[in-house]
Amino acid sequence: MLRILILIAGLTLTFFAQAEEVVTGTLEEIISEDFETGKVERRFSLKDEQSGHYYFIEVDELKRKGMKTGDRVKIRGERGEKRMLHIRETQKLKTEGEE
Repeated sequence: MLRILILIAGLTLTFFAQAEEVVTGTLEEIISEDFETGKVERRFSLKDEQSGHYYFIEVDELKRKGMKTGDRVKIRGERGEKRMLHIRETQKLKTEGEE
């Protein structure tokens, strides 16, 4: 019985570890509008410098962290559906040319 519990705990931890991502890149704001309803949606994208994959982050999450378009950042977070990244930790990095 103990072996089964250890196996289940190990599989659960593996599953959660796979959903966590560390992504480094420059934030870009995406603004989209539905012309029929007039609804405007804002979110940010982040292209990972290592993998080239794009991730998306809600505007409110970045505003709480004080980040904006053009910031080079390192984000550790949980990957959700449709490549949404839910922030756990952030670090603002220097861009090229900054000292």
